[in-house]
Amino acid sequence: MAKNDDQIVIFHGKKRKSNKVFLAFLGILGFVAIYIPFFGSNLRYMTGTAFNLIFTYAGNFCMIVGGALLAINILKVFGKKIDIKGFLASVLLLWIGAFLTGAPFEIMGFLIGGSQPPQGYHFF
Repeated sequence: MAKNDDQIVIFHGKKRKSNKVFLAFLGILGFVAIYIPFFGSNLRYMTGTAFNLIFTYAGNFCMIVGGALLAINILKVFGKKIDIKGFLASVLLLWIGAFLTGAPFEIMGFLIGGSQPPQGYHFF
């Protein structure tokens, strides 16, 4: 068999991407400079509403999955198989869901979630 040593290898040097990044930065800066003075407050409320909806859906999903896992782990206790990791995961999901949705509930005397009192000066 004959060796084919006549291969052409082309090495490209490092391309500078800083020009594209700079143009993207200028585009974002231009958008902010033109859009924000006229519609800034409306944009703030619109994005707040959109993120609130996303966090509410994520919180509801965490609460549904956490509640289902908690029910399964409670049923496992009656079958004499105790799964501490599963129980902790279900309580953690319920806690995250309650934090995201603002819904308070109680597990074994511990209040989880709900709206927190405002920060400020307290005597006690």
